[in-house]
Amino acid sequence: PVAAEQSGVFLQLGAFANRNNAENLSARLRRELDWLKQPLRISQLGSLHRLQLGPFANRNEANGVAQKLRDTLEFTPLTVGR
Repeated sequence: PVAAEQSGVFLQLGAFANRNNAENLSARLRRELDWLKQPLRISQLGSLHRLQLGPFANRNEANGVAQKLRDTLEFTPLTVGR
């Protein structure tokens, strides 16, 4: 969980109504993607629990990791700034 909202560029990997679903995906990604350097964070906005990876130094760095995620998991994360 995120204690305080951090600003920067993030990759959003999912948004869930149930926090357990976000935690389950987070745990799975940690197991399967040992090359991830940035922390996985779950933040709540309204009734949604967003699983995000980051922050990244810039969009280019985030886009590089997003491409690797697309190649590995065959899904496209959303690049978000906050």
